[in-house]
Amino acid sequence: MKDLKHYLGLITILSIGLSLFLLFDYNRQVQLIIILILAAAYVLWGTFFHSVKREFHWRIFLEYVGVAALASIVVIFLLLRT
Repeated sequence: MKDLKHYLGLITILSIGLSLFLLFDYNRQVQLIIILILAAAYVLWGTFFHSVKREFHWRIFLEYVGVAALASIVVIFLLLRT
């Protein structure tokens, strides 16, 4: 529970991103930009979180990049199909 404030920050970032994504459902280009910004914010949050805990390793960074890239690719693929 000592990391609760960090996780609340992540939940806030993701909630704002999801809200903006849904708000701009009429504009696919804006949604694509929101997804890319959200992915970058996720990677930055992970980097900051592990740096503060003094657990930062390049493998952790690459994991965050991989998860963000995979999620972005899935959402972009789904957006472009509709």
